[in-house]
Amino acid sequence: MSECEYYGICGGCAPKIESNLEAKIKNASELLGLQIFEVFSLESRGFRARCELGIFHENSKLYLTMRKGKDFIKITHCPNLLPSIQNTLKELIFILNQQEFSNFAHKLFALEILSTQNQETLITLIYHKSLTKDWEKMALKLKNTLEASLPLTFHIIGRSKGIKLAVKQDFIIEKLEILNKTYFYRYDEGAFTQPNPKINEKMIEWVLHNIKESKGDLLEMYCGCGNFTLPLSQKFSKVLATEISKTSIKAAKFATQTNQISNIYFVRLSGLECIEAINKTREFKRLREIDLENFNFQSVLVDPPRAGLGENVCKFLSQFNQIIYISCNIASLKEDLEILQKTHKIQKFAFFDQFPNTHHIESGVILNKIS
Repeated sequence: MSECEYYGICGGCAPKIESNLEAKIKNASELLGLQIFEVFSLESRGFRARCELGIFHENSKLYLTMRKGKDFIKITHCPNLLPSIQNTLKELIFILNQQEFSNFAHKLFALEILSTQNQETLITLIYHKSLTKDWEKMALKLKNTLEASLPLTFHIIGRSKGIKLAVKQDFIIEKLEILNKTYFYRYDEGAFTQPNPKINEKMIEWVLHNIKESKGDLLEMYCGCGNFTLPLSQKFSKVLATEISKTSIKAAKFATQTNQISNIYFVRLSGLECIEAINKTREFKRLREIDLENFNFQSVLVDPPRAGLGENVCKFLSQFNQIIYISCNIASLKEDLEILQKTHKIQKFAFFDQFPNTHHIESGVILNKIS
């Protein structure tokens, strides 16, 4: 692997001593007191399916930038990104620097790109100016110009303060291959998605390999767009999946219809609201069409934000026979496991190098209740 010319300059990658996979695993396993675990890693370049970049204007030209502290570093490419995004960025900047797009690019200060393995790319252009119908006309021209140059389908979104304009649509469809079965997901602009699609597939497969089919039901908290929910539904009689984001719940319901899965019930609830509903300490109109009495929850899956679960949620999880915990933060995972291991024992543990060239590592833990 050749060295990136911006390594140590743009701030996108951690120093090698921190980002080395062996060092990350050693540090994480020692912190957690683990001796037996699996490790999954794939490509260390060309893996990332989304990015956020700044736009720098100089001498009537646009340049891509990375922010490092208070500084903005001009770059032309990033080898960590999927090849489709690398090609898109190169062509996009070339087009925006043409005279006919000068007004369109005026006061453009940032962009976000989300791409899939299904040849779809969503580009969000962020401005310090109001957007008009004229912007939509030029955005459509940009879409057509990009599609004439690259074998991809593009969707363009414009954002400024209080304004969002979308050309055609504001979502893309991702395709994941899980144990020789294809699942389709809806990824909406601005919603959370896994950044590394190939490692994401490995995480889902690892969970499926290490849990047995159950006649009981699964409760999932922080389900997002249904990333784990859809494939895991085959292992359980029914699944109740909760998530606070309206956008993610809409995408998850779309995915169940697209994949023709009928035993999943998605409902918009925060972590605290989910606990109140399951413990029957509060009634919710959002659950009026779902009878919780018909569920026999034996397992729970959690994929929380970096802050982890916290004491109250961990104590709530103690009632389930099986806990499946996906974590993106070793420090918060350690704190949660100290509580969970009072009632449960770790059965399987795995590290997933979802964030190569950084100090971050993803983890998967399966715990069973101590009898």
